[in-house]
Amino acid sequence: MSLFETIIAVLMAITSISLVMTTIRLLLGPTIPDRAASFDLVMSHVAALVALYVIFVRQEILIDALIVIAILGFLGTVAVARYIEEGRS
Repeated sequence: MSLFETIIAVLMAITSISLVMTTIRLLLGPTIPDRAASFDLVMSHVAALVALYVIFVRQEILIDALIVIAILGFLGTVAVARYIEEGRS
């Protein structure tokens, strides 16, 4: 394993640990806005993990999956924001 692959593996491990901590915040968040922010961060972590995996295995075809994940994360965040906004009025 080269130095580059080792660095990517370490970054994937750090991102995975951060993802677990963010998921715990998502599940235990006391308010809906806390959960919305956590959901957005979880989707960012998932996109980062997929991007690191794409770099690690050198499969450019997986970039399409990365784009779909990013779009779904954005749409989920927008849906939660609309839910919060309608609940306040």
